[in-house]
Amino acid sequence: MTQKRLALALCFGLLTLASGAQAQAPEGCARHEARFPALLGKAPEEVRAALQAMPGINTVRMGGPTTPMTKDYRLDRATGLIENGVVTRITCG
Repeated sequence: MTQKRLALALCFGLLTLASGAQAQAPEGCARHEARFPALLGKAPEEVRAALQAMPGINTVRMGGPTTPMTKDYRLDRATGLIENGVVTRITCG
């Protein structure tokens, strides 16, 4: 009898998750990640202006591969990697 109750509770829990679980929309910087590829290969100033105009991005930092940067994660921060005078990568955090 206990195994039946456990199985029923497990099934009920899975059904509840499946029916009520909805994917949450990304917050801050992450909600704009689909727009980042269009900014690659452009001048850092242009990319900075575009990122600053995106709602949810409060901090934009740019730097080269050897530029020291903190590794803490912030939802509202975008980071552009500059190589040979153009932005080659944009990440959130």
